[in-house]
Amino acid sequence: MPIDRDHAVRVALRMLDEDGLEKLSLRRIAAELDVKAPALYWHFANKRALLDHMTDLMLAPLLPRLAGPDPVDAWPQWLERMALLVRETLLAHRDGAQVALGAGLGRATALGTVIERSVEVLHAAGFELGEASRIAGAFNAFLLGRAAEEQSMPAPGQVDLAAFAAAYPMLATGMAKRAADGDTPETAFRYAVGIMLAGIRALHAERLGG
Repeated sequence: MPIDRDHAVRVALRMLDEDGLEKLSLRRIAAELDVKAPALYWHFANKRALLDHMTDLMLAPLLPRLAGPDPVDAWPQWLERMALLVRETLLAHRDGAQVALGAGLGRATALGTVIERSVEVLHAAGFELGEASRIAGAFNAFLLGRAAEEQSMPAPGQVDLAAFAAAYPMLATGMAKRAADGDTPETAFRYAVGIMLAGIRALHAERLGG
């Protein structure tokens, strides 16, 4: 019986949510589908190819929500909104951000479309096309890396706080103050995005003279 690729990807995403990326393999997916592992290689040459299709499945629902900014000078708000949506979507799946890291845009076309729209938004804002593509690439790398780091951090109960404070007293004190002020993973992410946007705004002012 022929294997439906989209069904196999949906099964893989379900298994990711259940058991995590470390335990995900073509062999286990084949067993779940009740086929021999070599049958999957018709659709997925290797695990990276599978992860690319999983990335596409995760991010495709976002695309209708990413129409360009109106007016065009609202590009910083668009970039922030896009970043928050991508983060939310990837973190909704166990190890979802790690799956997307290193994705090939030939298969992860939804991710490619997100980056393409970022280039369009930045170019419309006044950046030369080459620079717009460079900024969009850097922003995407930051976004995926930051989400992957957030998702892979140990749970609070898994950290020896006394040892951490002894090794990094200033960092530990600063983090404790942030926690007391109500810092959350989302507010920390927004702050990091804000740093990126401040740099892009500075470039924008430099290129356009204000």
